[in-house]
Amino acid sequence: MLRPVCHKTDEHRSYLQALDDFGIAELLAKLSDNCQQQEQETLAALLISQLTQSLDAELIANYLSGMALNRQNLLPRLINQKFSASSVDLPDDFPNTAKTPRFLYGDKLRWIGSDTDWGTAIGRFYSFAPHLCCWTWCYLIWLSKDSPSAAWTSADIAWEQDLEPVEGSLL
Repeated sequence: MLRPVCHKTDEHRSYLQALDDFGIAELLAKLSDNCQQQEQETLAALLISQLTQSLDAELIANYLSGMALNRQNLLPRLINQKFSASSVDLPDDFPNTAKTPRFLYGDKLRWIGSDTDWGTAIGRFYSFAPHLCCWTWCYLIWLSKDSPSAAWTSADIAWEQDLEPVEGSLL
């Protein structure tokens, strides 16, 4: 037998969906092992309040930058990173902590996941990547004459994470 949909039922479903969408249901579930429902809700409210007060404008700007660049896959990593103005200083133990570059001069590369630009690596430098909140390699790419951006520039730069070797005969 079908029961008519109740406005309150729809409201309740929407409320539960919002709790799930914003991660609050998961937070409450994690707290449920350690305390009763009233304590869970109070602790969750305190944790959310603490998070709100501790948000850093630069961290938010980095999130927004990652979203604008359609790099949502990087956002979870930003949550665990601490970003401060001193982070942009060259690391004290450079070059010992720098990862070995993935690409060499002369490598044929293209931007990952795009059919746009490709070219040859002609240089690289180690720099702070604000969208990653860490130091990493950035490459200078001499664009192929057939690459779309070659109509207005001969070279471009790209972060190591944004590049992949060219397969096939683009170059």
